[in-house]
Amino acid sequence: MIAYSIFDDFTPEAMGILEASGVKVTIHPLGVPRPDDAQMKSILENYDCVIIGTSQKITEDMFSDVNSPRIIATASVGLDHIHIPEDKKELVSIINTPTANARSVAEFTFSCALCCVKRLREGSELYRQGKNNKSLSKKPEDLFGKTIGVIGAGNISVQIMEYARFFGMQVLCYTRNRSLHSELPSKGVRFVSLEDLAVNSDVISVNIPSNAGTKGLISDAFIRKTKEDCVFISISRLDTVDADCLIKKAQACPNFYVCLDADVDQELVNRLPNLPNIIITPHIAGGTVETRKRMFRELALGITELH
Repeated sequence: MIAYSIFDDFTPEAMGILEASGVKVTIHPLGVPRPDDAQMKSILENYDCVIIGTSQKITEDMFSDVNSPRIIATASVGLDHIHIPEDKKELVSIINTPTANARSVAEFTFSCALCCVKRLREGSELYRQGKNNKSLSKKPEDLFGKTIGVIGAGNISVQIMEYARFFGMQVLCYTRNRSLHSELPSKGVRFVSLEDLAVNSDVISVNIPSNAGTKGLISDAFIRKTKEDCVFISISRLDTVDADCLIKKAQACPNFYVCLDADVDQELVNRLPNLPNIIITPHIAGGTVETRKRMFRELALGITELH
């Protein structure tokens, strides 16, 4: 088997795993831009396996000349960047990394929560203005004793719930598939409706995939029910949340914090107000050095199992 990795930092450990199983790997040259659509089509045609990330959009037309089995290994949890034509699906095996980024995203979520409840951005700005802590819009608070509402119950959500218990928080969870997560109540997690979660949570964490059932799930109606001093954190795709309604509420309620981590949307960038209670980052939550190492290892192991 021959494989192509678009990652120029593909780790020696992952390389070793593949080579030990007889897989020959070509690494994308360091310093050269990642493949464009035409180049990706050529790579899919000429390699048995391609190792990609979410920036590489695999489209149906790329398979027009693919007539033998292929493996697409993606360093991601989601698969919405991969589209395979119906008549080629039997030829293609997809490997993803559902657990590799859970710890990193959970740490990111709590870094956002702590930044907000401790008033770090506001405090830093006050100091630069020569003002003391009496000028804070609201005194800093602890996470201990607060309630976190987690939307989703996948690997990331479970890790967030574990961290929440360490902080002494009450944990609510909304998931459409409670029966698949029957172990959570024994760990102190209480399943609730989406409305109950909105009303009762001091911190809200959204960790759901983008699909037909989740698009627009965090709607204007949901946002209006949240507390005016809630910390809202989402690492999900922007099409799952109503970002404009979140921003509108943040403008009206200075102690309502919005923290979003998503791919850059230039239209959203252009209408973002410069407010201390809005934090938006360009899809960095799971992009740690450690996550990448875990992802590459998981992909390498998955490829060897199919090889």
